[in-house]
Amino acid sequence: MRRHLTPVVAVTLMALLSGCGGTPTYKVSGTVTWQGKEVEDGQITFLPEDGNLHPATAKIVNGRYEARVPAGRSKVEISAQRDLGYNAAMHQNVKESYIPAEYHALSKLTIDVEKNDTNNMDFHLPVK
Repeated sequence: MRRHLTPVVAVTLMALLSGCGGTPTYKVSGTVTWQGKEVEDGQITFLPEDGNLHPATAKIVNGRYEARVPAGRSKVEISAQRDLGYNAAMHQNVKESYIPAEYHALSKLTIDVEKNDTNNMDFHLPVK
């Protein structure tokens, strides 16, 4: 029995010591505006060109965001909602998306994330 446990212990130790922490990510921060005004409530998503890497998403609050993103080029998608107030028929507050698909589902925005924590990218939409 003891002979069979030694390889199992060795493999487990190697896995623990090799740092199974996944892909390193780096801080990306900045501001997002729409028609000159801060995006108050939104979401920014970074989709790495390398399809083996996971996307990163962050909230946009009062025009600012901060995310942890893998190094390399990523497509950027931005969406935002504004509160239209209470809808009595639906018994809830209603929100509307106001940034067009060309900045989220059909986005051509990109960022090159470098291997450091000082990546800064501001997005002033619409892009002219």
